[in-house]
Amino acid sequence: MRWGIIGTGGHSKTVLEALMSKSTFSKVTFYTKFFPDSSFFNSYKVVRVEESASANFDHNIEAWHVAIGDVFIRDRKMQELINHHRQLPPILHDHSCVSKSSSIGAGSFINAGAVINADACIGKGCIINTLASVDHDCIISDYVNIGPGSNLAGTVTVGSRTDIGTGVIIIPGITIGTGCIIGAGSVVVRDVPDNTLVYGAPARVIKKIHPDIEGNQNE
Repeated sequence: MRWGIIGTGGHSKTVLEALMSKSTFSKVTFYTKFFPDSSFFNSYKVVRVEESASANFDHNIEAWHVAIGDVFIRDRKMQELINHHRQLPPILHDHSCVSKSSSIGAGSFINAGAVINADACIGKGCIINTLASVDHDCIISDYVNIGPGSNLAGTVTVGSRTDIGTGVIIIPGITIGTGCIIGAGSVVVRDVPDNTLVYGAPARVIKKIHPDIEGNQNE
């Protein structure tokens, strides 16, 4: 299968190596606004594209993945691909553990060591990163990042475009709103309202976040 990967930052390296372990993988082309400095990409075709050109991406590509950590940019670029009827299958690393009763949305990435347990629902465009766990009956909305080593207990609900940092613990039954940031190492023991930054053990509200803020991560 010929893949197109949008982005040449660090996350795209992880996505590529997950794809390389698949029997369906045959070739990859990277699409980016900025040519990468890293020699990691020297063996691969890298195409520089402007925002306005993305709708004209190579029609010979069979599957696409937006390998960009920023939830707002990933949302925007995935939506453009969806609008142009491109295929965005989820990518599950061979060393992840995903329950057969769970569901994984289009364009999501489940990294090595991650565990998705029974009846969990992962939306589209999510990143469940290295060694993270999502327990039974959790509902993870679209474009959510769950950082390395984070653990979500059963029946946790996470709203769209929320970024959960490294090593976060969330106790059972918690609801986290849309557009939130959960600081690394936090222990979340109460619900978090929309567009809120929380941090600490136990996590407490630090400030409200403007819902339209976009990051500046490398594309």
